[in-house]
Amino acid sequence: MTKVVEGQSQEFLDTSWRNVLQDISEVARSCLHNLINSNTPPLPKCYEREFLEAANTLKKQTVLELVRQDQDAVASRIKTIIHGARDRLAEAQKIFSEFEKDARQNISLLDEKLREMHGAMLDSGIGTGREISSHLDAIKDTNENFLHSVRSVLDNVAKQEQLLSDLAKKVNEDALTGALNRRAWDQDVDDLNRGIKENPDKERTFSLIMIDLDHFKNVNDSYGHPVGDALLRQFAALLKGHFASSGSVYRYGGEEFSVILPGVDIKEAVELAESFCIRMNKSRFIVNRQGLKLKITASFGVASWQGEPDVREVIERADQMLYAAKEEGRNRVKF
Repeated sequence: MTKVVEGQSQEFLDTSWRNVLQDISEVARSCLHNLINSNTPPLPKCYEREFLEAANTLKKQTVLELVRQDQDAVASRIKTIIHGARDRLAEAQKIFSEFEKDARQNISLLDEKLREMHGAMLDSGIGTGREISSHLDAIKDTNENFLHSVRSVLDNVAKQEQLLSDLAKKVNEDALTGALNRRAWDQDVDDLNRGIKENPDKERTFSLIMIDLDHFKNVNDSYGHPVGDALLRQFAALLKGHFASSGSVYRYGGEEFSVILPGVDIKEAVELAESFCIRMNKSRFIVNRQGLKLKITASFGVASWQGEPDVREVIERADQMLYAAKEEGRNRVKF
């Protein structure tokens, strides 16, 4: 019986991996086809970007998950290193701060003693006032230089801590657009889910917006990926500026973006999406050095939390609204 089960499991595993390999091959063929048609050089960065876009377009979820798992493992390792380094820096900063405090107190006491000695030596006629003052000034300069050195060390520690803090943010930032990346989206969705499970009876409000640029592939096909990248960067900047005070903007994948709006109900979320849609229709994006201006529209799907036990149900509803907006002619908001 065990042999049969093992055989069936192995057969299922083989079949499963064959399907995955077929999906990878299909994505790779599509990726190469797009690179050739757009006359894009097959550099590693270009190939990686086109591969992800092809997997997203073909809806090869397993391939995307495999790529993300690898990226997540690297990101997790980087975060562990960063957090460890920040902990060590915090310890060093604490030690140096305490040392600086003690040093200043001791040097202050030393200055008082030196002043007392100065007065006593003058009263006793030991040496001239100029000689004594010269020696005292030399001692004070040494003390000041010492304290300056300690302060420099503390300043350097603070700078290193800031650099590590900036690096930690970069791990969750999309390299092309500066928006938060898919990894950050998954983490924040998990945090929302955790809050719901830990306190299911708590009253809470939040909304999600799924956004997809209309006919973006035509931009890449007509003008090339550098123009498409410039358009994505400017679109993301416009999006982040519009939602800066209301929520967080993520690059969900390819030309698709998403927004989490904590404390925002469906009415306000729709108003925000519609005002941005109007703003986009008035915008022209300068996408190269020659001053080429492009106009592009986007479709929006909006949903708010209605007591679901899993935030992914809200995402699914927002996604359905996004597809509805596409089917009804694009360049619109559905909720």
